[in-house]
Amino acid sequence: MILSFELPFALVPLLKFTSCKTKMGSHVNPKAITALTWVIGGLIMGINIYYLVSSFIKLLIHSHMKLGLVIFCGILGFAGIAIYLASIGYLVFRKNKEATPLLSSRNSQNVETLPRQDIVNMQLPNRVSTSDVD
Repeated sequence: MILSFELPFALVPLLKFTSCKTKMGSHVNPKAITALTWVIGGLIMGINIYYLVSSFIKLLIHSHMKLGLVIFCGILGFAGIAIYLASIGYLVFRKNKEATPLLSSRNSQNVETLPRQDIVNMQLPNRVSTSDVD
């Protein structure tokens, strides 16, 4: 059940990233693949959301709690579900405001020629030849 809750937060950014021309450049998914993956992802997320909501409703209906506690838990639970759905909607409809400079297709030629600062001064082990081993 926890994985059903977390799935949209991994799936939506992945679908948005792979369908973004600014980030992927020439490796962006074609429109047909993008549409197909969004439809399949939407179906999977819809099934998971249905499972979460129906499980919560069954928990409320079949619980042995007093009516006041069931109503209180229902209000809190459905408020949580509304926040959950709103956050998924935010992920889906959020616009990408600017390009990432390291992944932009315009800057990719300049970035590849620059040395990485974290490995410039790295000490590598000396290579041992096979003649030294014998």
